[in-house]
Amino acid sequence: MTEHLRLLWLSMLVLLGFFVAQFPASTAFAWFAPTGMGAFGVSGTLWRGNARLIRVGGLQLRNSEWDIVLSRLFTGQLAANFKSRWGNGFAEGYAAISGSGNLSVRELTASLNVGTLSALFDLPRMGGQVSVRINEFTLIDNWPRQFVGSGEIRGLSSPLMGAGDAQRIGDIRFEFNTGTETTPDTITGKLSDSGGPLQLNGMLVLTPPGNYDVNVRVKARATAPATLQQNLQFLGAPEPDGTRIFQLAGSI
Repeated sequence: MTEHLRLLWLSMLVLLGFFVAQFPASTAFAWFAPTGMGAFGVSGTLWRGNARLIRVGGLQLRNSEWDIVLSRLFTGQLAANFKSRWGNGFAEGYAAISGSGNLSVRELTASLNVGTLSALFDLPRMGGQVSVRINEFTLIDNWPRQFVGSGEIRGLSSPLMGAGDAQRIGDIRFEFNTGTETTPDTITGKLSDSGGPLQLNGMLVLTPPGNYDVNVRVKARATAPATLQQNLQFLGAPEPDGTRIFQLAGSI
């Protein structure tokens, strides 16, 4: 009798697993999507599916795909390989979230417009295109505990360089590696130029709960437009080497 019960329970678990694995993604969205989220053209299953359009607040994600890693469920995590696109960018990689809300991201590549970030985090108006590669990122208690990645901003422009229209600053590289940090909970990004009218070298420092501090030395190249060279005067007197210091601080 005991053996029969075991076989019965095993059969029920197999049937339940099969049912869950084949659960339609469209039904899952209809039943479980939070308020403010909508989807169109959903196909596949809850575990491996795609959606032609997902609306989250004011953001529209297109041609999204996901493949949930079932084995991670046994460790209390919801993990998936994913890819998605939006109007001027894309993202693809691996992400996992625990029951306590901790987030882990690996092998993420993404591209987006700087203006999107400006609007999302209420930053000063800027322009350009960001490309990012994140090798490791771990968010615990709403703060990054591990951040290893790099990227580039192409065609960065900002009106902060002077009055009037936004001035083109150039192309900027950035790199983060929390493995080299000596101060707890501090995240330091190295900034440098990779071409354009300005020579640039500096740092972006992030501290809890969401403060940022940008400190950059800039200097106009000989080929920089005269208007941009004039706008640099708003940064104050030059250092002995001819560079000027650009500083920006705030919170997100």
